[in-house]
Amino acid sequence: MRFLPSRCASKRAAIGLCLGVAALASLSCVQPFLVANFDTTYLPRTKRFALAPIANYTTEPEGVTAGVAIREAIYFELSRRQDQYTVEIQDIALTDQRLRAAGVSDSIGARLPGPELAHLLGVDAVMRGSVTRYKKKGAGGQIVTAVLFGFASGSEVKADVAIYDGMDGRMIWQHNIEKAGGMFTSPDALRNSVGRTVAKKFPYKKPKP
Repeated sequence: MRFLPSRCASKRAAIGLCLGVAALASLSCVQPFLVANFDTTYLPRTKRFALAPIANYTTEPEGVTAGVAIREAIYFELSRRQDQYTVEIQDIALTDQRLRAAGVSDSIGARLPGPELAHLLGVDAVMRGSVTRYKKKGAGGQIVTAVLFGFASGSEVKADVAIYDGMDGRMIWQHNIEKAGGMFTSPDALRNSVGRTVAKKFPYKKPKP
């Protein structure tokens, strides 16, 4: 089981609707998966949280850059909302420092089992992810964009991010990212499109007063 049932009438209709709204298009209306006993088991015992590097499972080298950009966008939005969460968001610079100190490359770290990775990073839960599709669509006048940001403005990217418990290694939350259009043409657009979406759906939220 990867996701909770979609609320969209059909994926084809959802794609058409989303693409018609704007150039920064979300190709999915699927809700994130959340383990059933999250509130009773995983929320109380998780105090420290880290974002691991995102693996590139595509054949395109730009998938690495996409993973880095997505991770930084998510971290930016989570860290600026720190007071809204029950967990401490570990600085990704500290996470990367601990990986380097252990002699673990980004690509290997992105694939380590949850408990091993969480122990290495000194946290209770960790978000891992992977870029599963990167399709280039830009050319010509978009060359400057590609040089500056590592992407063509018409690129299509698919990725998964998931949270794993550091004790039992269970996947407790998962979110699918499917984006196309110009979201990679600037860091602000990426944070708005991906980072804020993940931050809003991040499960470790403090109860509202």
